Amino acid sequence: MESKATADDLTSLAASFPLLVYDHGEQLDNSQTLLSVADGSSHIYRVSELQNCRCLETPRGLVFIADTSSLQCSLWSPQTGEKIPLPALDKPLPEYCRCLLSDTISSPDCLVLINDLTQPELLFCHVRGGSEWISQSYDVGLYIIPGSPEPPTKRYISEMAAVQGKFYFAEAPDEVGVFSFVQDREPRLEMTSFPVPTPVYASGAPQDATLSYLLESCQELFLVCLFFPGCNFDRVEEVGAYRMDFSKQEWCKVIDIGDRAFLLGPHGYAASCKAIEYGLKKGCVYFAFDLLGNINNFHVFDLVEGTRELIRPGQDIPPLAREPFWMVPACP
Repeated sequence: MESKATADDLTSLAASFPLLVYDHGEQLDNSQTLLSVADGSSHIYRVSELQNCRCLETPRGLVFIADTSSLQCSLWSPQTGEKIPLPALDKPLPEYCRCLLSDTISSPDCLVLINDLTQPELLFCHVRGGSEWISQSYDVGLYIIPGSPEPPTKRYISEMAAVQGKFYFAEAPDEVGVFSFVQDREPRLEMTSFPVPTPVYASGAPQDATLSYLLESCQELFLVCLFFPGCNFDRVEEVGAYRMDFSKQEWCKVIDIGDRAFLLGPHGYAASCKAIEYGLKKGCVYFAFDLLGNINNFHVFDLVEGTRELIRPGQDIPPLAREPFWMVPACP
């Protein structure tokens, strides 16, 4: 069922979260198609916060907004309409980047972090009382293509999740890295790491591909792996969820994630959401990222039953200005 609205206020859809947002950019009067994955309803809105701004969705439900002209920043709650002001940026955001909050927004030590997905650079500031953005580079090695005449390039972090004030990332195969905030004379993020065997899937194919996501759920660190046999991105062979056991430093496969649903999207976005309260199927992974870039469907993988479902929007989606992204319920 589709509803059309001219109002910009998303608070009327608070009960329909989580939403898949299909942003049409300057087409269709700068409108967005908002799909509730719980009840299948769709709504066409013109969301003012998505106009003339760079918007980065976070796994904790708030959306980072940077005005493209003034570079003024804020954290916006689509469910309530509330905004938390942040310091202005010194320069525009990178073309590809992600935003994470280190903890719940109520934590006095909560950091907002921008992870550049084009080079090894981080940008961060405190949500409460932060007066400026701090830029920090890091070194996780080089990309080297055997036999290629091209010179090596610096590796950058593409998978990252925030758990209880720390940022965890996949530093290298069989290794997990950690960024921890250190309040020295100049605030910085200290990088450490520890060895952890990476889960694998043996399909019998000459070569397999894995798409991995890190996320926080109930203050624990999880890894979700989508396995593609023979590097065939048209078909997901298996989906595995793993919880980090810090005492053993290993990923423990889990089937039952309780009353939670995991929501996955483009560029490493991954969030955990209460299932029953928001009308989702508990114990499921919702995957909304078309690797081939030509459809707007999403998949639902049931971790307990081992089943899968392909869901198509109830109406045709006009051309998009960017990949579909999630708006999830905010964490207090």
